[in-house]
Amino acid sequence: MNSIKNHLPEVNTLGLYRMPWSFSDNPFSWLEPTRNCDLSCEYCYQEHNPRSYKTVAEFESDLKGLLKLRKCDAINIAGGEPLIHPDILDIVALVKSHGLKPVLITNGNRLTKEFARDLKAAGAYGFTFHVDSLQNRPGWEGKDEKELNELRQYFADMIFEEGGLVCGFNTTIVPSMLHQVGNVIKWTISNNDRVATNMIIPVRQVPKDDCLEYYAGSQKLDADQTVYAGRYDYRPITAMELYREALKVVPDFTFNSYLGGTMVPNAPKWLFANIIASRQKIYGYLGPKGMEIIQNGFHLIKGGYISYLRPEIYQHAKLLLPLAAFDKGLRKAFGRYLLSILTNPLRIFKKLTFQTIIIMQPQDFLENGEQDMCDGCPNRTYINGRLVSECRGEDYIKHGRMIQAVRKVESVCYVEA
Repeated sequence: MNSIKNHLPEVNTLGLYRMPWSFSDNPFSWLEPTRNCDLSCEYCYQEHNPRSYKTVAEFESDLKGLLKLRKCDAINIAGGEPLIHPDILDIVALVKSHGLKPVLITNGNRLTKEFARDLKAAGAYGFTFHVDSLQNRPGWEGKDEKELNELRQYFADMIFEEGGLVCGFNTTIVPSMLHQVGNVIKWTISNNDRVATNMIIPVRQVPKDDCLEYYAGSQKLDADQTVYAGRYDYRPITAMELYREALKVVPDFTFNSYLGGTMVPNAPKWLFANIIASRQKIYGYLGPKGMEIIQNGFHLIKGGYISYLRPEIYQHAKLLLPLAAFDKGLRKAFGRYLLSILTNPLRIFKKLTFQTIIIMQPQDFLENGEQDMCDGCPNRTYINGRLVSECRGEDYIKHGRMIQAVRKVESVCYVEA
């Protein structure tokens, strides 16, 4: 592990803009109409329950309960797999009726062009497709991340052809696929005319280490019996390892903002990069000041933080030009763009895109057993009257509280953070 650390890039998060998102005022929230799923991901932290389908009335009750506790712009409708819910069209329409942006977090297994059109008509704002190598997806077993770009392309093209929808991806990375992160990022940027976002998420499990004991309140738990243990023992990949892979394919890859940890405030839990590019060339990146103006300007005007832009805005990055007066990153990007126009004036008619790539470092177990979660977590969900992190939802469903780790006094150990 030390040899890995010695060759990692560094990001000073304190030099980035800290996203102002909070527990009660956030662009995003997360609700699940079912915890059942039609795939079986090896690292999934949910117990698939075929009896977990909520009625539309039950979903509405959760939505109203959430909105009493949290202001948000978009609802991620997730699962499980939301598209297998028989009333998903009504659920999407319900979220839309509350003035929110319904975005479906889906594996896409059930999505057809006709179904996408129906969901759009019901009010869907967009789709975030979860595609990666350990989903045991029929017809794609054994495929690596580079090979799965073909499937990502299929979904991206489908949504692009339908039009009027935001298209994004979530990509979970296990250690054996770390070397292919660059392939995913290259594919994402090459599709900047149709892919708005890609979130690169390193897999997380409870550490299988004799130095830690796990408790729900006073009840001692066997870590192997929790859904977080998984079938395999994956080491915790860090955000800097993912960043190193990004730099291999995009040498000037640059972040502008971040979310820190609940225990380690400068931990790079969410790192945001916003790329200004044409179909052929990256011109630069939105900087910290630009992101600060966008977030606080939207909050000032609309009373809340922005989640997704309108789909067509992602294809008109030139609208950001006025912010270049305040943002060094944008000045550099538009300066490069203007120089390129001098060499080829026809480029002035080409579109510039605005694309977001997020690199994550989810919950970490610290040496003493404390858990460093995402401060300002966008993926809070509503369970039994409480807002909880969706990645720990099983804790609250089964135990009514988050599972805690305690370091054994007599043990000497080190858990990578």
